[in-house]
Amino acid sequence: MRTDDEIAAVERVRAGDVEAFEVIVRQNQGRLFAFGRRFFRNLADIEDFVQEVFLQAFRKLGTYRGESRFSSWLMTIAYHLAVRQRQRMPDYTSLDARDVRDPADTPEQIAIRHDAVNTIMAEMRELPERFATCLDLFFFFGLTYEEISATTGHPLNTVRSHIRRAKESLRDALGNQLMEDAHGVS
Repeated sequence: MRTDDEIAAVERVRAGDVEAFEVIVRQNQGRLFAFGRRFFRNLADIEDFVQEVFLQAFRKLGTYRGESRFSSWLMTIAYHLAVRQRQRMPDYTSLDARDVRDPADTPEQIAIRHDAVNTIMAEMRELPERFATCLDLFFFFGLTYEEISATTGHPLNTVRSHIRRAKESLRDALGNQLMEDAHGVS
């Protein structure tokens, strides 16, 4: 949703047009669902999570000041809710193979991408959670460093450091994996 559309929908809801919130839901539902899949394993938990994010957003709509993109504000709510809920069920899952499919891929390309994604997923599970979360928000949700900082509450330089360290760790681990594969070592 463009910023003008976001602000217009928010203002309509604030003015009492509760049905305008449906526009906000439609525009952000897919993104929140994808984000929820990173934290929760089953469909019911993901759906409950997305619904709770929208309920909290509706209740807190008066606190949105328009200083950032509405989607960033919503992701902040989603992040904090996911962290709280995940403390009760700690099994964070990053990057899903379904997130990187292209319908035009050949079966061979799908198999190669599937193997690559599985390797990356395995290595991301080895990263400290704070690194994996920052990396996900940056690469797969398109948040800027500043938005990640606002979302997670980490200082900006900490976000930069987490993403840099995550990239270095993945590069090292994936480089070692490629060397082992090339030499037939498992």
